[in-house]
Amino acid sequence: MLEKIGLGDLEQASAREKFTFFGVLFLTFFLFADQNVAAANLSRIGAEFGFTQEKDYRWYIGSLVSLCFFALGGLLSVYAGVLNDKFSAKGRLYTLILVSFMGELACAASGLAPNYAVYLATRTLTGVGLGGIYPLIFSAMGDYFRPANRPIASGYLGLAMGLGIALGQLIGGFLAHSEFLGLSGWRIAFILMALPSFPLLLLLLLWGKLPERGKMDPGHSPEEHPVHLSDVRSIFSVKTNLLVFAQSIPGCVPWGLLFTYVVDYYEKNKGFHVEEANLLVMLFGGFAIMGAFVGGYLGAFFYRLRHEYLPLFCGLTILLGMIPTFIIINYTGKTIAPMFLVAILGGLITPLTGPNVRAILANTNLPEHRGSVFALFNLTDDLGKGLGPFFVGLLLLIFEPEIAYNVAVAFWLISGIIWFFMPSQMVRDEELVTQTLKQR
Repeated sequence: MLEKIGLGDLEQASAREKFTFFGVLFLTFFLFADQNVAAANLSRIGAEFGFTQEKDYRWYIGSLVSLCFFALGGLLSVYAGVLNDKFSAKGRLYTLILVSFMGELACAASGLAPNYAVYLATRTLTGVGLGGIYPLIFSAMGDYFRPANRPIASGYLGLAMGLGIALGQLIGGFLAHSEFLGLSGWRIAFILMALPSFPLLLLLLLWGKLPERGKMDPGHSPEEHPVHLSDVRSIFSVKTNLLVFAQSIPGCVPWGLLFTYVVDYYEKNKGFHVEEANLLVMLFGGFAIMGAFVGGYLGAFFYRLRHEYLPLFCGLTILLGMIPTFIIINYTGKTIAPMFLVAILGGLITPLTGPNVRAILANTNLPEHRGSVFALFNLTDDLGKGLGPFFVGLLLLIFEPEIAYNVAVAFWLISGIIWFFMPSQMVRDEELVTQTLKQR
């Protein structure tokens, strides 16, 4: 069964290791579910805290919250990555459970915030969960799966993230005008997104087990590895890492636009109902989930044909994904229906790169460096999508919304071009990892 769904390497794992893999998939789903709850409620959250002007609530509820989330989540991500490389499998699991618990507790508390200061603090603390878990789960992916199968495994983790984000967006929009026990709909949504994680975390604490470090690599890797300055130098000496980090920085900006501002833009500037606007983003996000999942299988296919094809595939899909996104931003029609089809197309194309980036990093870095590498990558990619709204917010302070959003989408052009410098370098870095492990 596992072989048929692309997870055949799990056959070599123990029952507890299998349980932990799927438990972490569900945990990732719930952690990412709260990320987009606020997107469909920027104006309503702002109104409760006294921000009624568009520029005010977009800045204080959209941009500033994202910046603080990024700052704390980024620091925790780096620290969690260092702990991942330092600790044994048991220590890595306990770290994963701790950061997840802190993040979900902050998510639930966001729904009970009595004022903006508390809301800003709790949303910032939510970054502990998302920032902390990222290097841990993708480093573990390298321990569960062989290099050729990592794009598919990464696709499953991306699927969990995407489904979580989509659910948060859906629940946030569905409950936007609701009220229960005196709580606004957006408050209820934050609480609902957090609660399921707590029993799952308890089960992982009682029965979870991660595989040993480098279990699926062709050589020996230390189970515990004290991190020194030389490790940091080693990470930045891998040129593939530098190229991946460089493309991620501009690449995060359009995602910050799509999942934070588009609902409000279509509601306030284009005159569509919030439910229609939310459905547009939901379609994009929903098919992005499918696109990211399929991207893992396509990436594995191209990787097996010829390793160099994988980064070329990534760059091409980013550039193609710009077209439907530009169409969505510049649409002037009186009915939103045509944009639903464009959103589906954009959602299928733009995320094809995601799972393959993480597989490339896993394949071009030694097992004892992967936690730190994914932590650094997280600063510029998935957590960087939290910084994306901040950049878009800065553009909104300078330009009118339509111009600002077009500039934001254009950042993907930079990201796509960088990928075409990667193929031969990626192969050299993979060969160096293989040689080092075999020498051990």
